[in-house]
Amino acid sequence: MKRLVLCAAALAASALAAVPARAADAPAAPVCLEIGQVYDFKPVPGNRSLIVIDRARKKYKVGFMGICPDLQFNLGLGFKSFGTGRLSCLAKGDYVIARDPAVPMNRCPIKTVEAYTPAMEQADAAAAASAKTH
Repeated sequence: MKRLVLCAAALAASALAAVPARAADAPAAPVCLEIGQVYDFKPVPGNRSLIVIDRARKKYKVGFMGICPDLQFNLGLGFKSFGTGRLSCLAKGDYVIARDPAVPMNRCPIKTVEAYTPAMEQADAAAAASAKTH
């Protein structure tokens, strides 16, 4: 009986020790940039991504499947989601639509939508600074 209790206690301790390891491996919460909450945007040099700011002033980095030309010259962009409304989150396969007089409908397919962290912002600023010096 005493041996059974010790085995059960050891088993419970090993199960509790394994819980934090599983929590660390858990995926991060999904990022949701709602179409109806878009406030502003800033093109990233290279035209392969776009920084989008929502009404809560959260920043997101939207990556494209290819190059999205002339983003720096657009005063307004549209976002096309295959969701059901303005509360739909932008996701892979949705579009950023840039209006250009030369190209009637410039659609840029979205590859990724991720939170734009301060570390990412610093890395982009460093890359832009090094590009100016070279």
